[in-house]
Amino acid sequence: MQRYKTITEDIKTEQSQAEDVTIITFGISLYKRINRIRTQILFWCILIIGGIIRFVQFPSLPAGIGQDEASAAYESYALLTRGTDRWGNKFPIYFPSWGSGQNVLQSYLNIPFIKLFGLNTFGARFLPTLLGVMTLIMLYLFIKKLYNTRTGLLAMLMLSLTPWHIMLSRWSLESNLLPFFLLIGVASMVYCYTSSARKVLLPFSLMFLALSCYAYGIAILIIPGIVGPYFLIRHKTIFAYKTGFLLSLGIFLLLTMPFLLFILDNNILHYTPTFLTHLPFTIPLLISSRLTQINNGQNLLAFNTHFLISDFCDGAISNNLNRFQPLSMVTLPGAALGVYYSLKKHGDATIFVIWLVATLPLFFLVPLNINRSNAIFIPLIALSAIGISGLFNDISYKNVKWLFLIVILAITLSYSGLFCSDYFTNYNSYIGYAFNDGLDQAFLTTKTQATSGEPIYFSASIPMNYVYLLYFLHIDPYDFQHHSSVIAVGDTYKVLSYRKYYFYLTEPQLTAAPSYIAILKGGEQINCHSYQVLYYQGAWMVERCNNR
Repeated sequence: MQRYKTITEDIKTEQSQAEDVTIITFGISLYKRINRIRTQILFWCILIIGGIIRFVQFPSLPAGIGQDEASAAYESYALLTRGTDRWGNKFPIYFPSWGSGQNVLQSYLNIPFIKLFGLNTFGARFLPTLLGVMTLIMLYLFIKKLYNTRTGLLAMLMLSLTPWHIMLSRWSLESNLLPFFLLIGVASMVYCYTSSARKVLLPFSLMFLALSCYAYGIAILIIPGIVGPYFLIRHKTIFAYKTGFLLSLGIFLLLTMPFLLFILDNNILHYTPTFLTHLPFTIPLLISSRLTQINNGQNLLAFNTHFLISDFCDGAISNNLNRFQPLSMVTLPGAALGVYYSLKKHGDATIFVIWLVATLPLFFLVPLNINRSNAIFIPLIALSAIGISGLFNDISYKNVKWLFLIVILAITLSYSGLFCSDYFTNYNSYIGYAFNDGLDQAFLTTKTQATSGEPIYFSASIPMNYVYLLYFLHIDPYDFQHHSSVIAVGDTYKVLSYRKYYFYLTEPQLTAAPSYIAILKGGEQINCHSYQVLYYQGAWMVERCNNR
């Protein structure tokens, strides 16, 4: 009887323990599920907020369109319709553009959007804005892999609210693609080296970094500083998978070879070898070196030091909003902490420090503005999130750590809120003149008012004025190539005329004609015997000038 009671008690004890284990397992599972749902809610909230900030008032903010935007969009149109750039180069790997060159990747990627939406600001700006949102997702996934979910969400939130990235995402300067392609390039490299399928993935690990050279040529100065140190960190993997590693270098060289040949032609040989003219794409010989043009004899160290101590403000209205720094107030101190915590973690976690160090040659080679230094901002923001999250973990007192995080978030949200309030209500009044807002209506008036064969003068006060004509009137690139008068002046192609359009008042066809239509900007005056105002709105005036 006693033995029976003992066995019964043991069975009850085992049942109780089993029930306890079941309860604990259920509790852990429930906690993980709640935590996963909370993470998903935060992720989607941040993504929606970031998407709204980048797409609200799209594409009318910024108002008008910048000359580089119009140029890159027209190159997409030319490639789509004729398979050449505006000068007739067959699928060039670098656009001659104004004379000193323009990066090609955005124009090639924009072809389907120009085809779908047309040659307009919507078609020109949809890709950069879409990539701006995708950058948020990519940064979250990458930092989550290297660190943890909280740090990934914090980095995503900080990037989504950073004034620099908000402005970058909303207009289509072609060099603004570099941050996205460097991020996806670095992330894919690290993923390929750490994945269990590395044997298959390793050959493709450098593909996106190769493409980044076509996003912005300055990448060629940064990539060696990223991949070199990372290869040292991953030397055991490289020795274990030599074939995959060598294939990755081969694919990288294959993809970058056209760009390297372009550098060879323009910076070393200064001519194009005959065999290169038989390729299915064009390696153009520019009339001027881009580096020579932008350096312009400046004292680089003094210039770039001033840029740094001014908190990365370059004074360009397209890049800065008055009273606001490009980065959040917590970014730089947070990044300093992030360097410490990244180095403390070692290995792949140091990749953002490596990326940051890799940008240092820029300070000694080119005069920096926000566009030319855009490769530095992603690692700064990532390191800032890493630093803030690391300090949060190290604070012992629960109340203090949460107070610290709340203060950081309050500063970030407040600063971004003030920026967005000014940007979405006032920015168009700042940028409209610089981006030639309203020019499309002036062109429309000109088309309807000009008589057959009547010459049309387009204001020479607009830099590179001819590209706006190509963009707004959807000029056939083949027709432009065969009916325009172009000369090279210094480092620039100067278009004197295209059919009945003239870009300088000194052209004799204007003064010899009985009358001509003039598109004028900003109170520009011309000498006429008499004139008739046909259109007047904002900065624009269209008038008929009678010579006699």
